[in-house]
Amino acid sequence: MTNKKPLTATALLLAKKQSVIRFIFLQILFVFFISLGIFCFLSGLYGYSFVLGALCSLVPNIYMAWRVFGYRGTRPAKDVVRAFYKGETGKLVLTAVLLSLVFLFIKPLAAGSFFAGFGVAILSHWLSPFVLNK
Repeated sequence: MTNKKPLTATALLLAKKQSVIRFIFLQILFVFFISLGIFCFLSGLYGYSFVLGALCSLVPNIYMAWRVFGYRGTRPAKDVVRAFYKGETGKLVLTAVLLSLVFLFIKPLAAGSFFAGFGVAILSHWLSPFVLNK
């Protein structure tokens, strides 16, 4: 019987950081392949609208991951909670700003395809239990 030592706090944090990075990379690949199919089988308008919608969800996710896991080593619990609150607040604000900018400045835009991309990127979070548990 092997005596397996528990992970240190730093090793556990590193493992979680790698899982989150792997999940964000999976989200980007997932959106990329769907948008590639839309470009090929529909038109460029629907394709770039889908990509813009997905980016309005992915960029804030990357910001949140950077806010929470962008530090080296361990931190006190109060700092971790503060990082989560700042990350989530920034994610919400960044999402609202990106959605507004796209609707203000990108013409023409296929709204259905845009919201499909946004929705697919959000729904890809359902894949996180499969990715983060490894």
